[in-house]
Amino acid sequence: MSIKTYILITVITLVCLSQIAVFFISFFFVRSRVTDRVISGIVQDSEGIAQDVKNYGVIELYAEGRLFYEVEETAKKNQGRIMIVARNYRVIQDTEKTHMSTLIINKNIMDVMSGKQESYRLEGDGEVEIIVPIVSEEGIIGVVVSSASLYDAQFGLVRQFLIIGAVTLIIIFIDILLIIRIARGTVKDLDNINEQMIHTVQGNLQERIKDQRFLETQQFAENFNEVLSKLATIDQTRSEFVSNVSHELKTPITSMKVLAESIVGNEGADVEDYKEFMSDIVDEIDRETKIINDLLSLVKTDSQNNQMNFEQADINEMMETIVKTVSPLAKQRNIEISYEGYREVQAEVDTVKLSLAISNLVENAVKYNIDSGWIRCSLNADNRFFYIKVADSGVGIPDDAKDKVFDKFYRVDKARSRDTGGTGLGLAITRNIINAHRGTIKLYSESGKGTTFTVRIPLKQG
Repeated sequence: MSIKTYILITVITLVCLSQIAVFFISFFFVRSRVTDRVISGIVQDSEGIAQDVKNYGVIELYAEGRLFYEVEETAKKNQGRIMIVARNYRVIQDTEKTHMSTLIINKNIMDVMSGKQESYRLEGDGEVEIIVPIVSEEGIIGVVVSSASLYDAQFGLVRQFLIIGAVTLIIIFIDILLIIRIARGTVKDLDNINEQMIHTVQGNLQERIKDQRFLETQQFAENFNEVLSKLATIDQTRSEFVSNVSHELKTPITSMKVLAESIVGNEGADVEDYKEFMSDIVDEIDRETKIINDLLSLVKTDSQNNQMNFEQADINEMMETIVKTVSPLAKQRNIEISYEGYREVQAEVDTVKLSLAISNLVENAVKYNIDSGWIRCSLNADNRFFYIKVADSGVGIPDDAKDKVFDKFYRVDKARSRDTGGTGLGLAITRNIINAHRGTIKLYSESGKGTTFTVRIPLKQG
């Protein structure tokens, strides 16, 4: 079911049910009020007639005087019947003339006449009957029996509500038209977003969703545009990565081809020349192998399905091993390398991968350092994380390069990187490994004043 259909069905159902509920509640409430008002009028008229009989006496009725005609007019006004029954239960006035001068024995009349009930009221089948006593100084001298039909009052009420119902149906119809328009307008933005998504699936990463009318769709559009920007960046990075890989792999091959052609073309070359050429070819093969190995490491660490073998490890021992391994490389340039562990640290890590990541940092500190410089490595921890710091006195990283040093194949100093055998993949591999440990890596550097990398990793991976 579409959102538009859901909105239409839900809102139209609510509108119709609410309008119908209001209609019937109003009808029954008003009908009750009208019925009560009609009955109240009959009661007042009956009590008024009883008071007049008391004041003027029954002679006025027998003589068909003013009181007699007052009773007749009251019965006509209420579209009903009035009987006046004397103390001896004889009817002394009947507006329908059918029970004149006859005896009437009725339990309800007897109860009121005897004083067991102050009055009597019976309502049913669209009719009402009221019995009120005629009270004088001597006691109850008779009763007034008034009966009337509620049909006319209720029929008039039904006719009015039929008109109201017709108006209500018109209003519901207008509401439905407005709801349809609102529903279409509401989902229009979603339709536009869906259309844009279809374009994105087809490979269009440049077009963005324009401003939306609603806050929710605005937020959705902003988030979607941000995703598109990231996808475009990833796509561009992928293209650059493929280009860089092609270039990096092509360079050693080109060098080997040139060296091989030189050997073939130099017919008078002696054994030493051949050895020199072959040594250069071996160096290029080693370089090619290193690039391929780094690429494989990068693919493994960059994969979403990268299998991590976490185990409890002694991080102090790992750091000591790394520093010991890199020390010979540092001594070649008279670089002082030191390590300080502030406390014993046990943590859940993938020792092989984490050693590779930290080794990259320490080796870079050697490669991009100055002669007779220094490297300081340290390890510390709190109750949640352990912290590794690798600081050097090297050439530093310019401000415009700090955000790019973790990109694949990016080199701050391309000539120096090639001289030191760098492939531009080391820091990218390092970041992937640290991310896989749910850790973070940050750098602090100033051009010409050295660089400091800080790594934070949780002690437990659970």
